[in-house]
Amino acid sequence: MADWNLDDGYTLDASSAIHIEGEMDVALDLSIISRPFDDLEVLMELEATMDFQHAVALDLLRLIPDMYKKSQILLDYVDEVELETGIWHTSVRDMVNLSNPNKVGSRAYLKHLASLIGLKLLPEDESTEAEIRRSIAQAIDWYKVKGTYESVNIISLIEQFTVNIYDMYTNDYVTFTLVDWFVGEEDENPTGFDSTYYKSPHFGLEVVLDTVYSVGTGGSGATGSDSDSGVSLYLWQASYLDNLFFALEQTRPVHTVPHYILLLSPKTDEFGNVIQTDGNIQTKVIYWETTTRYFDEASPWSFDDAVNFDTSEEAFIASITKWELGTGGIDINTSGWTVEDPALTGAIDPSETVVTEEKITFNFIVPKSAVQNGITELGLYTSSDTLVLGSVFPSLDKDSRVELRVAVSVYKSDLSS
Repeated sequence: MADWNLDDGYTLDASSAIHIEGEMDVALDLSIISRPFDDLEVLMELEATMDFQHAVALDLLRLIPDMYKKSQILLDYVDEVELETGIWHTSVRDMVNLSNPNKVGSRAYLKHLASLIGLKLLPEDESTEAEIRRSIAQAIDWYKVKGTYESVNIISLIEQFTVNIYDMYTNDYVTFTLVDWFVGEEDENPTGFDSTYYKSPHFGLEVVLDTVYSVGTGGSGATGSDSDSGVSLYLWQASYLDNLFFALEQTRPVHTVPHYILLLSPKTDEFGNVIQTDGNIQTKVIYWETTTRYFDEASPWSFDDAVNFDTSEEAFIASITKWELGTGGIDINTSGWTVEDPALTGAIDPSETVVTEEKITFNFIVPKSAVQNGITELGLYTSSDTLVLGSVFPSLDKDSRVELRVAVSVYKSDLSS
């Protein structure tokens, strides 16, 4: 009769079952948490640590002549020798795993393996064991391209970030502009930059905010936290930059200057649909009147109800000149949604707004000097303080080491279908 098997090859069959007995020492750490007079029940937490040693016993009995197998003392001795020899043989066999970062069994051995190839690991209290394993596994490839943009890509793989890398051009060494990597002829600049511009030693390292990180234990929620499970959800914590900064300092060429940037890129459509993108970023338009008509005057002419007239949608788009970031983050589907707890605000330069046949993209930079933890909401406003678009997302910490680049896209087609 054919055996029934699990996908990993274990056989479920009574005739082939093996009973294994063993002994082990168990270390228990027991703690009791209770608030007298408050708790109706006592919460007990139990942790158990088990250390398993796997070995295959050798069959030495076949080497013993049958005439001696009647001695129980000898048989017991051979059983013990078989197990001890098996442990030794298994350890020798497993020595090859000591050179494989994915099979080494402890942080201590990982450190030894890193030291063999001269790899300086990330600070232990700021890195997970998985990050250490990825660092060692990628080390050789990283050494080959150290000092290049490709080495930064390898670092981003280790840290599991999505990054964009930019050249930075300037004509006064004060204001720098991000440019996609460009190789041209002598004295040739990227499109839009005249001969006064030149590529500087500065480069932009932009982390795309497209991942939700859980801090705590339990499940997950829609935006800032899941209070029932004790989990806090983050789009970015300031400490996430520490390991990236540490690793980049090991690879960047001398006399280069990295600029750290975070990219928040919500998107939605003109039809009021809530559109969710990677990172659990939810966005919708609140008030959108691209068909509004204005008179062509410096100050728009208005009816008594403040409805204006013009000949094109550009006037409405150009009137969206203000952004606001807050820490409230209520459900974007809430009727009358607004930025609940404003924290940072600034201007949108209409000349930076990009209009194509497909979409309208509003671009602005939150400077390094603007510092705020727990950002969870974004609003865009017209010059008359009319809220036109809202977005909510998991908690975002903005510290003084990074700029926050925001690119909000409003598509002209229905994205809900």
